[in-house]
Amino acid sequence: MYDDHTVGNTRKTERRRLTDGENAVTITKRVSKGERLEIDTGDTSVKLDALLLEGLSWQPDRAAVDELLEAETAITTDPAATTDEGDNTMTAAEVAAPISISSEYSHVLVGDITTSDGDALVVTTPGRGSTITLGVQSLRELAAVEDTYVFSIWFETPFGPEDTPVEGPL
Repeated sequence: MYDDHTVGNTRKTERRRLTDGENAVTITKRVSKGERLEIDTGDTSVKLDALLLEGLSWQPDRAAVDELLEAETAITTDPAATTDEGDNTMTAAEVAAPISISSEYSHVLVGDITTSDGDALVVTTPGRGSTITLGVQSLRELAAVEDTYVFSIWFETPFGPEDTPVEGPL
């Protein structure tokens, strides 16, 4: 399951397969000059670092994420997707063996859970207390992102959304 590590090669240290009954995605932690989480559908894949995953965990408005991804209603109609405002959100602390993705700027825990609507990925930023849960449907849309620069809009406010205790109202 693990790749041998030699200088200049990417190590795969964790791998999980999530399914909703019809579709599947593979989540892999990759380490090479930094840590990234790869979301792979078999046809498309995206690699997200800790900062991009943290930005994703801040998003309380699933429709805004859909708009950013140009996915119409992928996340808003994902039955397994919730944000930290949802009633049935689970934290990464409740997930068995979460995967840690870190950089000098951010630390995120991701873990898979099984919901009544299929598998889902919980993305939690412990330092901020923000969480988002994404089902296979949402993860497939994320994997289709060709240029992760689109996520830079999340960093217009450098410490997260204005309504958080860290940033406060402007």
